[in-house]
Parts: sequence; structure tokens; C-alpha cells
Amino acid sequence: MKKNLKKMCLPMGLFALALLSFGLTACEGTANIEDYIETHEASPFDPSKPVTITRFTPESGGVGQQIVIYGTNFGNDPEIVDLKIGGKQAVVVSCGGNALYTFAPSKCFRGDIELTIGEEGHKQSCTAEKKFEYERKMVVGTLCGFKNEDDKQGWKAGPFRDEEGNPFCCGFAFDGVMQFSPYNHDQLFIIYDREPSWAAAHGIQMLDLKNETVADLISASRFSGDRLRTIDFAVDPFAYDQYGQLLGRAGDEGLENWLETATPEEKRWREHLIVSCDNGAGSGTYDHRAVYLIDRDLSGNFSASSPIVNLVYYQSCNGAYLHPGDKEGKHGQVEDYSKELYFNCYGTGELLRLDMDKYWDTRIPTGVDEDGLPVYENEWNPYVQKNEEAFKVIFKVGEQGQELQIDIHPSGNFAYIVAINSLRIMRTDYDWNRRQFLPPYIVAGNMNSRGFVDGVGTSARFSRPYQGTFVKNDAYAGEEDEYDFYFCDNSWIPNHQSESDIAQYGLQESHAIRLMTPQGIVRTYAGGSANTHTDGHVYGSENGELRDVARFDRPTGLVNDVHVDRLTGENTLIFYILDTMNRKIRTITMEEPTEEEMAEMGLK
Repeated sequence: MKKNLKKMCLPMGLFALALLSFGLTACEGTANIEDYIETHEASPFDPSKPVTITRFTPESGGVGQQIVIYGTNFGNDPEIVDLKIGGKQAVVVSCGGNALYTFAPSKCFRGDIELTIGEEGHKQSCTAEKKFEYERKMVVGTLCGFKNEDDKQGWKAGPFRDEEGNPFCCGFAFDGVMQFSPYNHDQLFIIYDREPSWAAAHGIQMLDLKNETVADLISASRFSGDRLRTIDFAVDPFAYDQYGQLLGRAGDEGLENWLETATPEEKRWREHLIVSCDNGAGSGTYDHRAVYLIDRDLSGNFSASSPIVNLVYYQSCNGAYLHPGDKEGKHGQVEDYSKELYFNCYGTGELLRLDMDKYWDTRIPTGVDEDGLPVYENEWNPYVQKNEEAFKVIFKVGEQGQELQIDIHPSGNFAYIVAINSLRIMRTDYDWNRRQFLPPYIVAGNMNSRGFVDGVGTSARFSRPYQGTFVKNDAYAGEEDEYDFYFCDNSWIPNHQSESDIAQYGLQESHAIRLMTPQGIVRTYAGGSANTHTDGHVYGSENGELRDVARFDRPTGLVNDVHVDRLTGENTLIFYILDTMNRKIRTITMEEPTEEEMAEMGLK
């Protein structure tokens, strides 16, 4: 518990305010901890007398909840007090005769309060008649990965844990982003940049969340040493059999109901990885690899033998993203495949659009040769400046040199453009009639003003915003936008600011998960707390309560999904975070017991 000692030693005035909220009173409004716990005048523990618990307040709360327990013969020495709540060790901050002050420990689901006081051979114990009602919270945890003391664990694929339950797979050491397979959310893909160390890149990995394994899929060498930036999925308009044989366009004659009847093994062939790569910045030429499209291999998986197509040649692309299309038919015909790809150019500040139908048309055979093999007459031209029918410059995002990531709203109605290096978030609205995004406007942050400040709109400050994800908020039901936007915010300096740097420039590190409401209100959701840790840093590796306990170190990748809650059996929100300097995949979800704890509680 040393890591949270600062948390445990909150000013007594603050705790007094908490006591007042319990309905306690004191003369002339000067209540403090000494009024309720006789820390100075209490008699020592008497081992010849029983220890009793008469009540505690409050009777419910989550991890970190301040609790006062009342009874008799508690003594005045916290060092000889052993307190367990729900079978979990609780820290006793102070005790005095008839009361003691503690905090609810993490995961004390059972709620039973067990108190033992005294030294060996001279102890007294008791159990409270009533149970503490533990209220679960969203907490930070670790899915997989580890970092040893000298950070030489390297990269290793395989299971999350070995047979003894110890962490096994490792790596996760570069900036990167993540994306789920559209047809299988048990598969989470990660692509790695070369930052921050600019060592040999690692390519593409896949987390198998069902089988709890990590696999190296495609090495960086398959991309000719390019700097890889983002990963997304394009879904094509075709129908396939289980072996990947193209049957035609889904919905055409004879395939009208294919989407409704196709199995997952057949639908997976529609998925193609979209990878952006950053080449040619400052070259003045536009014939550099910018976006790849990757097909599945002959066995239906993404692997080292997957065919890779040069989809776009341009310059210095930081990201490429598929518009979700009109999935509900609100603006015309229902669309069940990817029709538009958007990508940027760092060197020019441009956002460009690719009409994916132009590309999909080149994948339809126009006949067969004498050997019965398909013939393709329409050859794809990936050069932006030589294919005006397929490519279009939509607008410029300010001046050149804008490092951008784009997060498109699930509705497709707008997107947030996260400017990594110019420290702002812009919004670009989508024109359904023209089928393109419109020039953006700033909704949060301030260009070139770095910091870690929550606020509204341009009063908020970011350190280095990165990948974001939209999460539906039930509180917004019926409103035009029902989603909050969560995003990573880390640090421009991989090795952290020195104390002199902070004194001179202010805090320019966040290492946190931030969120922005539809109204542009920016808050810190998890991590980033320095004043509740004795080392005074915003970065760290602790799991637990979101703000006061948990910390991250250069998080860059963030996605969300649902998983089945062990206690309720219901779907509950879960975030997956690529926490690069901690070399881990972290999670944020509702705290729940382990299988062993479930057994202790008598639950399956």
C-alpha cells in the first residue's frame, strides 16, 4: 500500500468534511478527525477485554471510500490492528478507543468486516453483524504484458499468461493504434509506429481475446521499412464461399440474401486491412507509398503470406480511415460495405478522399482465359495525381506539417480530427448529399499551447492527443449526439520532464485517458494524477481506481467494446489501452472478482 500512502494521509480537514456528509456535527463547525477518533486521549488496547463493532458509516461505497468504524476497545495503536473488509486487507489510518478510520479496499465484494487487535498471544477479534455494501466502480487493470526492472524483456508472442499464471507475452513497446475486426470482436489488431525509440519497427499483431493469446501477423519488413501509422478495416461489396472464392456482388441475382445467410467463415473474406504509412515528407514529390490494402491469405487469415496491394501513392500519410456509410438507410439506400476512404498528407495539410467503388470495380473479373482463370481488364491506378476519377482533395487543415488522426463518429455524421502535434481537436461535418467531409473547425485545445488542463473548448490543454474512440452515453438518449469521445493523451517527451523543465515550462505531460462531451467539455477520465502519489508524477503503472490510484505511461492506442460481467452476466463496457512505456495492454472496466474469488463467494 506504500504507493497510495499520500492518498491515505489526506488532510484531516478533508476527512472532517466527509464525516459531516455522514450527518455528524461538531461545535461551531470545527469538526475534525480528533472529534470522532480519540487519537490523543484513548486508552491502550486491553487484551483482557473483548473487541466489539457497534456500527460503521457510511454503510456502502466503492474502493477508496472513507469509513469510520465504531465499537469498543480499539486502543490507540494502528500497528496492532488487523482489519479485513470482504476478506481484503484494509489500511487503518488511525484509531482511538471507540472508533477507527479506514478506506474500503479494492474488490471487497463480500462486505463482511473482520477486526483483530493485539499482538501474538494477546489478541481479541470480532465480526460486524452488518455487511458493508460494496459498490463496484470502473477500474484500470492489466490484460497482458510486463516490464522487468531493466526493460529487457523484449518481444514475445504467445499466451497472456503461462501455466503458473505469470505474465508471458511481452513487447507493446512502440506508439501504436488498435482496431477490431468488423466481423469478430475477439480479434483486436495492433499496428506499431517506430516512435518513440525509432528502433526496428514491429509491424502488425493480433490479440485473440477469446483464447488469450498474442500473435505476430505481418512483420514490418513486408512494408519495405515504411513508417506504419494507422490500421483500419475495409469491407468489400462481394460474396464469397467458405474458401474465399468470389461469387459476385452481394445482392446481385442469386445472391440477394447472401448477407443474411452467410456464415462468419464466408463473411470474413470481405475484410481487408487498411494500413497507412508515412513516407516522403518534404520531398516535394507525390509518388510515395501512402496506403496499403491487405487481403487474407489462402487459409482465410491475415499472415506473413497475405497479399499486399499498394492502394494509394502520395506523400507523408499519417492516417487512413473508412467512412461507415449509411448503415440504416437514413440518407438513401442501406450501405453494407466501405465506399469512401479518407487519408491525410502531413506535408501539405490536405485531407483526401478515395472513392472505393473505383477500386472495388477493378477486383471484378471481366472474363476467363483459356485455362479458366479470371481475367481483369481494369487495372488499379494508385497514383493520386494520375487518377482524378478516384481521388479528390477535400480541404486543407490549416498550414502544412499537421500530424493528424481521424476518428469518424459511428453515425458517419461527423469526425473528430485529432491534431497530434498542434494540440487541438477539430470537428469536420459530413455532407450526405455531396458524400464528403466539410472544412473543419476547432472544438477543443489551443494550437501550439501544450499542457494538461481540463476545460471547455479552447480553454482545455493537451500534451499529445492520440487515438480516440466513441462511447454511447445513456444520459444523452434522444439527443442529436449520444456519444462521448474518449482519447489518449500522453507526452511529447518519451523520457519524461525533469523537475526543472516543469518549473520552467509547466506540466506538459498527461499520461491519461481524457474524454470530451458533445458540448466540447474536456475532462480527465483515468490516470494523470500526481498529487495522490508520493513520487509526484502523473505517469506510473498502478492499477485500480480511475483517478486517484491508476496511472499510465505514454498510452497511445484506445478502443472500446463490451464483455460479459462475471457477477451480473450482462454486457458491460470495456476499454483496451496500448500503454507503451509500461509495455502492457491495459483495460478499464467494471471491477469484478477472479474465478477464485467467485468460488470464495459461492458463485460459479
